[in-house]
Amino acid sequence: MVWKSVVVVHVAIAQHLISYELHPMLRNMAIATDVLPDGLEPDLLDSLAEEFRQGFAELAESADRQLSGRNFVFSRYGRELYPYFEEADATLVPGCIIPIKEGRPVASVDSTCVLVGETSEGALYAARTAIGISFEGALRRFFRLGPILVYASGSGLVGIESSLSSPEFAMLLADHAVAERVIRNCVERRVIDTLMASNEEAVVMADGSLKHPMGQFAGSLPKPNNKGSCLVGFSKSSNLILSESAVSVLSRSEVAAYHSIDDGPVKTVLAKFTPDGLVFRLDVAKSQEPVQQTLGRILWNDAFASGYPDSLKVAHHLSIFSKADDQALKAYVTRRFRLRQLPTFSLRRIALGSFKGGA
Repeated sequence: MVWKSVVVVHVAIAQHLISYELHPMLRNMAIATDVLPDGLEPDLLDSLAEEFRQGFAELAESADRQLSGRNFVFSRYGRELYPYFEEADATLVPGCIIPIKEGRPVASVDSTCVLVGETSEGALYAARTAIGISFEGALRRFFRLGPILVYASGSGLVGIESSLSSPEFAMLLADHAVAERVIRNCVERRVIDTLMASNEEAVVMADGSLKHPMGQFAGSLPKPNNKGSCLVGFSKSSNLILSESAVSVLSRSEVAAYHSIDDGPVKTVLAKFTPDGLVFRLDVAKSQEPVQQTLGRILWNDAFASGYPDSLKVAHHLSIFSKADDQALKAYVTRRFRLRQLPTFSLRRIALGSFKGGA
């Protein structure tokens, strides 16, 4: 029967791939068996395949030294996952986070930027930022600013202040993902600068690392006010969560605890704010008080679910655009700027398709 023949062929192919060495797999993909014109035979790629084989040999030699025996976390379709450590370093003793029982607002900032549409000369983006404020253990207030419309073209960014270098601006125009990140950083920086300049004594928290090379503070940190406000970067993902043995010890701590990783103008710590919470990376900018005191203020004034501050969680949810927001925004800019909407189709679906009949 035909179906039996198909099954036999598939099994034979599977066994062949399983038993085949890795190096030839770098070259042998699905190559049609039809006769090709002179000069386009598969042998044309032999030198390139050899180059890739040499590259793999160099990687393997390096990986034998750098990966062998290491803890490893596989991603899930490109998304980072949080590791669980079964073993702990018995020699490491984390510091306890002692709550500083003094009311001080914790103002957390998050933002979102999305592509609205394009012209032949540029692209229109919409940004939104939100601030959640906690005080004495509970979320008290929240603010939302936006949508903030920004148009990026060869003439520059219109709708928001920026100080980008020529290479940075060229990259922004060439890549929507870079543009969204830059605009989001600009918006967050303006909000955080304003909060830090306030006469109110507060802990200002930003979503993400203060040390990220593409972050909003890559150039300089805002100056604290005279009353001693401090800036903290709270990261949901970091290679420190995977690489530091302190994570396993902190995870097993029965109290709020922290461990210092890096000192300097911006101090980096790993911290857990609830006994059953997760461990997060925090970057604490230089201020008038020790890091453990800043952590104690956050612990006393914010509320936590799974160890993550409620103020940041609310700021995140309020900053994102829903599908309804997206449609309303498109309708607004169409009417306000008298846009002529062109009919569209999915380029990827038509160009790429799939073996299942869709992209």
